[in-house]
Amino acid sequence: MAKNEKRNSITIEGKTYYFHKIIWEDIVGDSTIASIDEFHKMKTAIIISFAYIFKQEKGYLYTFASYSDDGHFGDRNIIPMGCVKSTHKH
Repeated sequence: MAKNEKRNSITIEGKTYYFHKIIWEDIVGDSTIASIDEFHKMKTAIIISFAYIFKQEKGYLYTFASYSDDGHFGDRNIIPMGCVKSTHKH
């Protein structure tokens, strides 16, 4: 394993997880009254998350950003793959 990969990975209960920079598109909502011009200017948000990838399956990316020594995961998210723009080991 490359030195950089070893530094950017963790092993929990025998499984190695890698730290990634994940760029994904998120919904933006607004419940105020707006003009047509304001509505045309509305855009989705491009989000940058830094997290470990737990797994990818059935069109979803499962991530976590914290963990405990006894094998529990925190700061968990499930992102639809259709929203993911890119992932890069970090």
